[in-house]
Amino acid sequence: MTIVQKARALLAQTALGDLYHYYKVPRVRAKYHLKKSMDAFQEEYDSYWASVNSDRTLTTMKEQFDDIQRNGFTIVENYIDQIQLAAIRSEVDSLEGFANGQYEGDLTFTNRPDDGICALSIDQSMPETYKVSIGNEDLHGLARALYGCKTRLSGASLLNKYGVDKIDSSNAPHWDDWRVRLKSFLYLSDVDEEHAATIYCKGSHKDLPWRFEKDFCSVFMSHEASAGGSWWPVDALGFEKVLCKGKAGALVIFDTAGIHAGTNLKKDNRLMIMNMYTTHLDFTHRAF
Repeated sequence: MTIVQKARALLAQTALGDLYHYYKVPRVRAKYHLKKSMDAFQEEYDSYWASVNSDRTLTTMKEQFDDIQRNGFTIVENYIDQIQLAAIRSEVDSLEGFANGQYEGDLTFTNRPDDGICALSIDQSMPETYKVSIGNEDLHGLARALYGCKTRLSGASLLNKYGVDKIDSSNAPHWDDWRVRLKSFLYLSDVDEEHAATIYCKGSHKDLPWRFEKDFCSVFMSHEASAGGSWWPVDALGFEKVLCKGKAGALVIFDTAGIHAGTNLKKDNRLMIMNMYTTHLDFTHRAF
């Protein structure tokens, strides 16, 4: 090593050397500002989650509360009986065109033909459907018990997956948001391997080694760049993949901070009522 090379090597180990590399090497500047940005977001992140407090005494659904805290999800078979199911199905089946994504009535309607799924808003013109969704105080209380009194119903929709073998954009493994988001699916038809059951990675709602990095990307990068993911880093974590199957009348509730993914519809339709709870979004019509 020449004298000049030795001098450069020594200089590189000093603050002056760091300053030189900062201005000379673009990636050094990028890493510096990325760390500053992530540190700043960490403050907001930690402050938000410190404000989220659970209280089991606030819910009548204590078994489901425990399941969700432990595993991230719960499945309640026969949540509604056959008489109530038949009354709801009567309301749904009377919605002309809804079964094939062609509804043209007065309710707010969203159709996503590329995904083969459509969504309809719920109001009191469908009293039985309204009762188990927007009017369901047991579900509202469970959400508040899990995540605090600021948790509120932010969406309620009737969902119909009608596109056989359509690759839904939700099929990639993902979680929904860096903040609280709880969802419930009340099945109005049988849901299994052939009827687009959701996959949930049991226990993945808890600490993940790269959760903060992905949450950071979801906030500061475009949705297109940060949405979804690949199974290979998920599989490396060794979570049990649970297929959330159930007969019509079953209720699935899950913390969407857990890794989950949709599956393809192989035949018929998949009908369900979705409730969504957050701490920060006002109520609105939602397709997912």
